[in-house]
Amino acid sequence: MKLAHKKKNEWKKINQVVLMVNSIDLNLKENLEISLDCSFENITKGRCKIKVLEKTKKSINSLFVYTDKPLMEVKIFHTNSHLKKLLDFFALNKNNNKKVKVSLEISDSLLVSETGYLYVKDNLQITVNSVSWNIPII
Repeated sequence: MKLAHKKKNEWKKINQVVLMVNSIDLNLKENLEISLDCSFENITKGRCKIKVLEKTKKSINSLFVYTDKPLMEVKIFHTNSHLKKLLDFFALNKNNNKKVKVSLEISDSLLVSETGYLYVKDNLQITVNSVSWNIPII
């Protein structure tokens, strides 16, 4: 009789976080703020809250990972004109069943198991190098 060998959990490094947007809210205070509630495409559990804010001189795109809850928070900064363009494109997508996809290229890699579970030892803040928006129109 052969014994089945348990496969060790293998971890891989990812440098891109892919998100599917579930809802979009607009907050108007002194400045324009777009809030997105997202789920992950390449990580199994958790959710992500993205805030798209107006760019300032010291603003840096960042991703924060919590260890005590299945949540990531992302801050993305764009010029005011780019924020307005994003809102226009989101409006074109409002009657579409296809979800908006956001891809974040990050400066440090995250460890994800082969089943998609994220490993985080400590709270972690990572710089977002680039943001890619995929907004279905038709």
